[in-house]
Parts: sequence; structure tokens; C-alpha cells
Amino acid sequence: MTNQLKQWANSFSGCDGGTPESDIWLCGIEWGYEAATDEERYEYYKNGLPKEINSGEQKLDTTYDFFTDESMEFPFNLAFAKIFSALKNTEISDITDKILKLNLSPIAFRKDDDSLWGENLSKATGFDTKAKFIEYLNGLNRFEEITRTYSPKLIVCIGNGYRANFKNSFFGNNEIQFKGELIKPEDSNKNQNNRYMYHTKINDTLMVVTPFSTSQNGLNSDYLLKKVGEKIKDLL
Repeated sequence: MTNQLKQWANSFSGCDGGTPESDIWLCGIEWGYEAATDEERYEYYKNGLPKEINSGEQKLDTTYDFFTDESMEFPFNLAFAKIFSALKNTEISDITDKILKLNLSPIAFRKDDDSLWGENLSKATGFDTKAKFIEYLNGLNRFEEITRTYSPKLIVCIGNGYRANFKNSFFGNNEIQFKGELIKPEDSNKNQNNRYMYHTKINDTLMVVTPFSTSQNGLNSDYLLKKVGEKIKDLL
């Protein structure tokens, strides 16, 4: 493991950025890479990523604005905007708030799948599996310092299965527990599964972890996204 890797991984690499002074932060697992071709991804993992790692620490882009028309073209961003609009009780087009958008992992993938970790990624990072790389990131607590500095009121994290990782990244390795919150589907008579979101609080910061919006049992309807926004509003 190189010093450049640690500097790169323990900074804001793989994060969109925004306004750390804002009350609300958003964190995903990693950037999506669906739009790229297989050839483009191969080239990036073989040559582009090693160059990024060798450049070391990545600064936070404080000019990033989440609520733009261009940003809303991405399904992940639009889904969160719908949660946010329910939380704020306003239309998406009327939102003027600034947020901070981060990601657990600095490496982009076309989907959350450990099998996509290939030889080029092993060479670039020194880890032979994605799980080992995520475990390494876990130990860095990479967003703990900025959380302590700015104390946001709310951090919304997307991906229930990663809630322990989110906790470690923002709050460090402590023993805090999450509470589950039931999200019932709009029509329970259609054999739809219940969804769950999880929340915990340290000092004045509420962390909420929600399901993905694209999976079959995720927040895949405007109704469910609105319900999550309303539940978050009740928790604040």
C-alpha cells in the first residue's frame, strides 16, 4: 500500500462535493459508471485510476450544486430530490437549498457488484477484492473529521446493507445502534414487500439509511420516496 493511496482514499476522491456548511448531506456508495462502455471502463481502471491515486489527496469541490437540471437527469439524484422535496414540503423546481454530496468509495462502478473487481483494480489499489478495499476504507473513518467540524443536522445515506460502513465513515468506530423504521407500500394487497429505513443519532446529527431506489424491493415509486421524506421530517 502506498502513501499516495492512503492520501487519495482518505480525502474527497469520488465525491461530488457541495456545501459542507449545509444542514443536509447525502452519501451514496460510489459513483455510477453505467454510461461508459466496457472499453472506457477498462481504460480507466488500467490507466486513469492509477494516475488519480498517484496524485494523492483530492480537495472538496465546494462549487458543486446538486439541484440543477443536469443533476436531475441521473436517477439516483432525482430519487433523492423527491425525498428532499417531501422533507421540505416543496416542489423540486422550487428548491434553492445547497447540500453536500459524498460517496463511501472513491471508485466508480456500473453497479454494486463485487465481481466487477478485476485485475487492473487489484494492481491499482493493492487489494485483491472489493470487500478488502471497502474494509480498508472503513478503517479510515474518512468523513469523521468533516462531520465533527460542521455537525450537519441530517446525513441521508443510500444502501441499507452498508449502514455499518456509513456509521464508521462519519462517526468512527463506536457502538451506536440503528433503529429500523417500517415503510409500507402503497397497496399491501398486491403482495408488495415492506421496506425499511434505519436511523441513529450522535450529538446533533441524525443519520438515516434508506434502500436503493432502483431495486425491486427498494424505493421504486414516488409514493415510497415521499413516505421516506415525511418520515425523516418526523425524526428531525
